[in-house]
Amino acid sequence: MIGPVVKELIGLFVDDELLAATILCAVALISALALSGAAPGWLVGLMLILALPATLVASVLRSASRKTRSE
Repeated sequence: MIGPVVKELIGLFVDDELLAATILCAVALISALALSGAAPGWLVGLMLILALPATLVASVLRSASRKTRSE
C-alpha cells in the first residue's frame, strides 16, 4: 500500500528519469570542477548556463521523437 504512494510522490518530482539523472550528473561534474579549483568561477557559470538548457532541449526532442513514433 505504501509502495504505490511513494512511487506517486516521486513521480511528482521526477517525471523524466533520464532528464533528472542527466541534470544531477552535470551539476555533480561541474561542482566537482569548481570545488577542486580546476575551473574558474566564470567557466563554471558558463558550463551550467550551457549544460542545463541543452539537457532540457535534448529531453524535449527525445520526448517528441517518441511521441511521433507512437502515432
